[in-house]
Amino acid sequence: MVRRKWVALEPEEWVRQHIVAALVQSGWPLGRMVLEHPVRFGQVSGRVDIACFDRSGEVCLAVEVKAPHVPLDEKVAEQVARYDLALMSSKLMITNGLKTAVWGRGADGVLVQSKTWPVAQAD
Repeated sequence: MVRRKWVALEPEEWVRQHIVAALVQSGWPLGRMVLEHPVRFGQVSGRVDIACFDRSGEVCLAVEVKAPHVPLDEKVAEQVARYDLALMSSKLMITNGLKTAVWGRGADGVLVQSKTWPVAQAD
């Protein structure tokens, strides 16, 4: 839906496409999503799997996707946290399609784990 081209349906891609569909269904605008968004902070570089942008062009949700057989462990959480050093997103999410963890940035700027699905902010 986002890339507008066919790609191989690897296990991680299956999860990515389902998460994009779920985000769109819960109010995230498809037109403000980018897959494999490049991130660079000092010596840290990579690509966040799904980046959702607000109207001002800032990443407001960064999602790291793994295949269903990959456990969501500290290593995966640290990966998205490293990307967030550059992004300073208001929400972070990791998922393998079976389990999902979400964090939101509080008023003090600190990320705290959330028990709810990330909801798009009204513009």
